[in-house]
Amino acid sequence: MVTEIDVIPTLVGILVLVIPSMLFGRICKHFGISEIVGFVIGGIILGPFVLGGITFFFDRPLVDLNDLMMSFWQIAGIIILFSAGLHFTFSSLKHVGIHAMIIGIAGVIVPLGLGYGISILFGINWMVAMIIGATLSATSITAAVTILGEMGKEKTKEGNILVNAAVLDDVIGLAILSSIISIVIAHTLPSLETIIFEVSESLILWFILLLGAVFLLPKIVHVVAASRPTSLESRGTKQATALGSAFGIAAIASIIGLNPIVGAFAAGMGLAGSKLARQVREFVGELQIIFAPFFFAILGANVDISNILDIDFILFFVILIIAIISKILGSGIPAIILLKNKNKGLRIGCGMIVRGEIAFITSGVGLSYGIISDSIFSTLIFVILGTIFVGPILLRYSFKKNEISNSN
Repeated sequence: MVTEIDVIPTLVGILVLVIPSMLFGRICKHFGISEIVGFVIGGIILGPFVLGGITFFFDRPLVDLNDLMMSFWQIAGIIILFSAGLHFTFSSLKHVGIHAMIIGIAGVIVPLGLGYGISILFGINWMVAMIIGATLSATSITAAVTILGEMGKEKTKEGNILVNAAVLDDVIGLAILSSIISIVIAHTLPSLETIIFEVSESLILWFILLLGAVFLLPKIVHVVAASRPTSLESRGTKQATALGSAFGIAAIASIIGLNPIVGAFAAGMGLAGSKLARQVREFVGELQIIFAPFFFAILGANVDISNILDIDFILFFVILIIAIISKILGSGIPAIILLKNKNKGLRIGCGMIVRGEIAFITSGVGLSYGIISDSIFSTLIFVILGTIFVGPILLRYSFKKNEISNSN
């Protein structure tokens, strides 16, 4: 049972993470670096493995990644993805749907295959190699939409494709994680048919969820908003109902085995084409001021800097290079072919580089099941951290390079 004693230190810990992380984000932005990098740095410095762990409040560490803190983190992810979905209508998905699906699927298969293959060449056990490949497979959709939002590029054609491909990438990544857990339990590789079935099932479930959100959510929100409650002011009812619908769809997504944040994105897309979109977008955008720094600060807070002594530096650099190149090859090359535009295709590839929440979960599953050692786990965590630093820089550079060429 959560008590006041649990809640107050957790809320203080959130403030300790958010406010300085926002400052670090501003500093990074001043120097032309993505705010996400600053948020993550803030989380590392103020997390439980550094300052947050040696400073105490109510006889507890100032920052503790307890269940309540991680619940707030999940809420933050839902709000960020709901906000992102509000910028992409269902018609925009239909416009780029095939392209996004091809890019998203290739963006999973190539990193998975290269990560697995390189690991085998290093003499690593096939089950460990599978965890490494799976960790590299899924793009962080939260990071992708946040970076594009920072640059104001989410409405570009490549931005639209990138976000939708990242969503599909996330759905497929969770299906692969499910397959890996089955592999761990059975200690045998599943058949290709089984893997294809699980991936197809996840994609179909997400599409059904999206269709439900598109056709039902606008009607539900309008009905609730029109009820004119007497005990509460009607102002804000539409926004509050819309936000509540995001959590409802996120819960449904979780129940059917999908990531809650892709459910929240579907809810946002469901309302993006409605008359409520502008009001809700402004309301949720204000919430993001707090929740975006918190979300990425928590990712940083999970990094134990002392583990840097445990990593295999050769393996680290090789996997990091594979993590970067595999997304450019897997997502960028198909994008170049489909769009018939080298610059736009490479931007999509660069935008898919960042790994985040799914990668942390996958590597964590490998550690908890005893498949990977502490050394491999630490190596993967720092690879994930490396993509969070490198990805935004390459994406920002790819857009800036195009602007310079256009001005000349």
